[in-house]
Amino acid sequence: MAVAEATAMTLKQVVVRQVQSVQPPLTFTVEVEWLPEEGIYLARCPEMKAIGWGETLKEAVDELADEIWDFADVLVEDHAKDPNLHDPRLPYARFFFSLGNPEKVRAILV
Repeated sequence: MAVAEATAMTLKQVVVRQVQSVQPPLTFTVEVEWLPEEGIYLARCPEMKAIGWGETLKEAVDELADEIWDFADVLVEDHAKDPNLHDPRLPYARFFFSLGNPEKVRAILV
């Protein structure tokens, strides 16, 4: 009798976006991964050090967009209070915050 062994597959999608409308141009990455052990999708933007997760791909990306928006808001505010703030995420934060709302951030992620 043959026994089939089930293996969990991890699926990963990586999207790289380039923003030419800002100087210097920005490149950011969105990684979405299915984690079968947890039964969730994990979405990341390494440049913003932001993550989101959810039971569906849409939920994970929605949460990532909200997280990016929140980080961007805080970074832009902190820089306004302290112009000497040096954070490598600041150019990305300015770009994402310039979009105006989390829905527009979401639209460009994937």
